[in-house]
Amino acid sequence: MAAVVDDRTLRLTRRFDASPERLFDAWTDQEQFAEWFGPKGVTTVYCDLDPRTGGAWRLLGRNTERTFAVSGRYLEVKRPERLAFTFAWHDKGDHAQPREHETTVTLDFRPVAGGKTEMTMVQTRFLDETTTADHNRGWDSSFDKLDALLGRTA
Repeated sequence: MAAVVDDRTLRLTRRFDASPERLFDAWTDQEQFAEWFGPKGVTTVYCDLDPRTGGAWRLLGRNTERTFAVSGRYLEVKRPERLAFTFAWHDKGDHAQPREHETTVTLDFRPVAGGKTEMTMVQTRFLDETTTADHNRGWDSSFDKLDALLGRTA
């Protein structure tokens, strides 16, 4: 379920068949994150995560058309309830190039009946409505891959 709160804020809520701890680990373990991050068709070239407050993260992904570089810093790491980090693409899909506009992603993990977890993600400070909509589509596809990963590794 997606909801655009305004043209610069994206709020997504999704239920996963995994415990909060398991879902949190899929966000903070670099092998797992590398497997599911990015929309369908994007594969990870490399991924580095330092999931502690102040730690950095970065990922390089590729599809048939181009390469994508993204990075940020962890703002809050509270396992298994909350994870917050900055998020910015790099110009020309290269980590050596300048970072573009930075947003903030906040994830809340809430246990629900049946051993499932409801995850709410809020990404804020997009430049415009188009970028918000693009991220909505990208996260939705990424979360499909995350759901598949959780199903394989339950």
